[in-house]
Amino acid sequence: MSFKPKIAVIRQLALGDVILTTPIVKQIYADYSGVCDIDVITLKPEAYKYNPMVSQVRLASEPMNFIGTYDKIINLDLAYEKYPKVHILEAYALYSHGSLERIHDKKIDLYSSPEDHASASKLINEQIQGEYLVIHMRRDTWPSRNLKPEVWKSIIDQILMQTTLKIVQVGSESEIAFDHDPRLINLLGALNLAELREIIASSKLFFGIDSGTLHVASSTNTPIICLFTSAHHSLRMPLERSPGAVFLPIAPRIGCYGCQSSFAPPITGVVCPMGDPFSPPCRDLFDLDDISKTIRAVLG
Repeated sequence: MSFKPKIAVIRQLALGDVILTTPIVKQIYADYSGVCDIDVITLKPEAYKYNPMVSQVRLASEPMNFIGTYDKIINLDLAYEKYPKVHILEAYALYSHGSLERIHDKKIDLYSSPEDHASASKLINEQIQGEYLVIHMRRDTWPSRNLKPEVWKSIIDQILMQTTLKIVQVGSESEIAFDHDPRLINLLGALNLAELREIIASSKLFFGIDSGTLHVASSTNTPIICLFTSAHHSLRMPLERSPGAVFLPIAPRIGCYGCQSSFAPPITGVVCPMGDPFSPPCRDLFDLDDISKTIRAVLG
């Protein structure tokens, strides 16, 4: 009788960090030619919904009395936090396989059901009704990635002026959206993860800031423009998207851009040494000319 190993991959938070484990799970599955049972233990189970390589998704909030049933455990909690000078996926690969070179397919994989595809198509046809881009204006933990609403409004107005596209605003109900123009469509809190992916996949552009939604967009071929602050784009950018898939980062005009990798690990947050830790200057120093030029580079 052949041996079928049972493997646990653990990454509890955050959503983007869990999504970035998908190439690791894909490689583990390939290592065993699919003859294995892979369970993912996380607090963000939506990242692995419908994933055909995963036997079971278990909530990390459950009692861990089942942990002794596994033949192999790969714990990716605090993996990149302990290796802040390398790309997140490389940090994960050091734990799972010893090096990034052993991860043969580095593309992020997210899966949708036919029902998710149908509901997203219905939204596009009935509510959006026309060509559009998707924007995510993050408001969450880590102050350096929370741009002020007035900065986001300036960006929105720049996009409205430069394009004829509708602007679909996505995120949680507590994040930012505007309603001062009829081309603005508010879908905050209206989408599950699979529907969000489908909406982004059918858009002309995804515009956002370093967040989990960036990594959702990275699983598509949609052009991406992304703002980065305390984390350098080279350590967060999507790897091995399809040929021609555009990714254009925008950095603030400040010398300490990407400061996160300079702190002592493990890094679970950034306290800005340049001023008020709750209002770091980098988040206010994006140049609208840089944004305008980048949008033109993608959309013409």
